Amino acid sequence: MSARPRQVVTRNSMGWASEALNVIGERFVHFSAGCGEAPVLDIGAAYGVASLAALRAGARVIASDIDPEHLRILESRAEPEDRQRLRLKAGRFPRDLAFDPESLGAVLASNVLHFLTGKQLETGLRLIAGWLGPGGKLFVHASTPYQAPFAAFVPEYERRLASGLRWPGWIEKTGAWSRHRKLSVMPASIHLLDDMVLRRAVQSVGLEVEESFLYRRADLGHGLAMDGRESVGLVARKLTA
Repeated sequence: MSARPRQVVTRNSMGWASEALNVIGERFVHFSAGCGEAPVLDIGAAYGVASLAALRAGARVIASDIDPEHLRILESRAEPEDRQRLRLKAGRFPRDLAFDPESLGAVLASNVLHFLTGKQLETGLRLIAGWLGPGGKLFVHASTPYQAPFAAFVPEYERRLASGLRWPGWIEKTGAWSRHRKLSVMPASIHLLDDMVLRRAVQSVGLEVEESFLYRRADLGHGLAMDGRESVGLVARKLTA
C-alpha cells in the first residue's frame, strides 16, 4: 500500500498544504497545459503543488498567496527553465487581486473559498468570472461540514440548509463547534460548503457548472474522515460569446 501524501502546516495558520495534487488540482493542471499564452491563476498557492505541476505541463502561471514567504519557497522549487513562465502575486483574495478582463485561461481556488464570508465569496466569484476568457475554466476544492471535527455542526448545518439560508455553512467562531486537537492551526472562522451551495453561487455569476461533487481526497489527515463527503469539488466554464 502506498504512503498517504504528506501535509505541511501553512505559515499563517490557515490549515495544511498538501504535497500531492487533489482531484481538482489534477484537472486544473491538465486543462492548463492547453491554455497557450493565456496565464492560469493559482489562488492560495501555498508551497506550490499545483503551480509547479502546471509549470511542468507548460502553462504560464500566476501563483498567488497571502504569505510572501510561501511564494518565495514556491519560486525556489520551480525548475530554472520554468521560472520565466512564473509570476508571483502576494495578497489576500479577493480584495488584493486584480487582472485584466478576460485575460486568464483558468483559475484554481483550492482550499481558499472556505476562508471567505458569503459576501467575500460572491465578490471573489464575480471577479473570477470577469478575469476568465471565453472558454476558460474555474476549478474549486473546498471543505464541507461532513468532517469529523465538525460532526456536532452537521445537524445545525442541515437545519439551516432546509430553512433556505443562503450560506448555511458559515461558522463565525470555529471553536464554538469544534474541539479538534489541531484547532490552533484552523482559522478562527470558517465557511463550510457543499456541492449544491457552491454550484448555486458559481451559477449566480454567469459561469456554467460542468460538475460539482462531494468526495474524500487521498491526503485527508488523521482524524478528519467521516463519511466520504469531506471535500467538495467543482469545475465551471465561462461561456463563449
